[in-house]
Amino acid sequence: MSDERRKNKRFPVDVPARLIVGNESLMGRLRDVCRDAAYVEANRWFPLQTPVSVAMELPGTGGPLEVRGTVIRLAPGDQGTHGLAILFEEVTPAAALRIDFFISQQEG
Repeated sequence: MSDERRKNKRFPVDVPARLIVGNESLMGRLRDVCRDAAYVEANRWFPLQTPVSVAMELPGTGGPLEVRGTVIRLAPGDQGTHGLAILFEEVTPAAALRIDFFISQQEG
């Protein structure tokens, strides 16, 4: 039996992402995304439950988008980075459509 608790399947991606917390902005790498969450690696982490916006550009979806969420998990990243799992909370219909489009391209 799997211990997988995710509602949606994750899809790997490796594109630049910007984390925005208050007035602070930090560049990182988006490593995977699903319909309701993202995993970003950056040079530092933010505590659990920190509200954060993720600015990203998913390949083939027509430009950058920004989604608000909360840090729900921390993990060691690759090459000394810090991994942050971010659960989306505020996704505009346009952003949801673009995320779904990216996912449908990965599935098919």
